Amino acid sequence: MAQGSFDNTFWTGRFPRWAGAAAILGGLLCALAAFLHNLQPIGCIGMDCETTAMRSATGFVSVAGAAASLLTLLGIAGMTLLARRSGHHRKLANAGLLTAAVGFILLFAGSLIQTAFFAGDFPGMPFFVIPGLLAVIAGFLMIGVFILRAGVFPRWLGIFFVVSSIALLAANEQTPAVLLAIPFGLAMVLAGYFMLGGVRRPDAAPAGR
Repeated sequence: MAQGSFDNTFWTGRFPRWAGAAAILGGLLCALAAFLHNLQPIGCIGMDCETTAMRSATGFVSVAGAAASLLTLLGIAGMTLLARRSGHHRKLANAGLLTAAVGFILLFAGSLIQTAFFAGDFPGMPFFVIPGLLAVIAGFLMIGVFILRAGVFPRWLGIFFVVSSIALLAANEQTPAVLLAIPFGLAMVLAGYFMLGGVRRPDAAPAGR
């Protein structure tokens, strides 16, 4: 009984607040990494890469980006856990979290293979990056819609999260469009702030929905 009480207290009390702190830090690192990466010369796209060098991330940007990804995933897990209390659309939440996690795994695996075996020039990188990014963004969108419907966060924040997730589709690390990642980072910071401060618990609904 004591263990069950501890588990309930942890997952409904401590974890969301820890996830809120992770969301704030992850969002700040995401915005900072995008800003610093944009300070480098514009890189190449498509056929231009035959004559122009690609813009690669510096050491700090790479570390900040990786840390931001992990912290963001933790923050989104906390957001999803809070929203699940409403009992609405749980399948959508689970699908979104799983899809985003698979996307992050693909991106991490591609980066690891490129660094460990190809000295930063892995020809198969697009087969990891493209589906990985699409999976991450699709997962974020599903989670954003779920959070918006659950009503656990302010409606404006749910809309902002969905819109900033869509904007990630146009983000390109080779051009100033990389700055489109900043609104998403800000959305994570705001969500983390609400999680740290405590969000209102929505009215529960039947778990089967």
